[in-house]
Amino acid sequence: MKQFDPEKFVKNKYNHLLIALILLFILSPALETRDSHEKFPILSFIVLVVLVTALRLGFTKGLFLYSFLGVVLISFILNLLVYFLSFSQAALPSILIFVSRSINVLFFLLTIYLLVKRLFYTHKVTADTIKGGVSAFLLIGFVWATLYSLLEQIDPVAYTVSGDKEMMYMYFSFTTLTTLGYGDIVPHTRIAAVLTSSEAITGQLFLTIFVARLVGLYIVNEKESINQKTEI
Repeated sequence: MKQFDPEKFVKNKYNHLLIALILLFILSPALETRDSHEKFPILSFIVLVVLVTALRLGFTKGLFLYSFLGVVLISFILNLLVYFLSFSQAALPSILIFVSRSINVLFFLLTIYLLVKRLFYTHKVTADTIKGGVSAFLLIGFVWATLYSLLEQIDPVAYTVSGDKEMMYMYFSFTTLTTLGYGDIVPHTRIAAVLTSSEAITGQLFLTIFVARLVGLYIVNEKESINQKTEI
């Protein structure tokens, strides 16, 4: 039995990203509710961890890297401001929310690109390959959840929601991504319908291509292993 190596686990950047994404997925619905007595911005810190761990996946070193780190910090500060400011219809909080979420979307999209690029450049199925694929899949759900909330800011009637919209978009995104669709959130405009359909298509294409890639790599690795044994 393979012994667990804590040091190797900590150094593995895919572990950091995957754990951060899972925490964000589990905690975000509960943390969307702002308690009147406790206003600790836990969700903002989780988003920061996700963005920082994403940066470790393959950004160019030097000025380019530091520039993106600066943008991450700006996004984190905006998240804090959004959290502590009143969620009224005032212009300032709305602008902060829009800018902060837009930055998060851009970072998540760039991270997905880096993960998928590494997935198709690797020549061997490893635990890292699977972790990278799962992380990319979860990030797709977060991207569309944020896009839904951004669309709702632009067009408040884009979706018909039975409940608190902010609480439901994460849930709606992942049910759409897996093509489950309970029907308790319904696109009300053409743009909303296209956005929703595009997530379902993206989710199915990603799973199909990712699984096909894993199976293909596994078959190639098995053939190479058999050939090596035959030669011996």
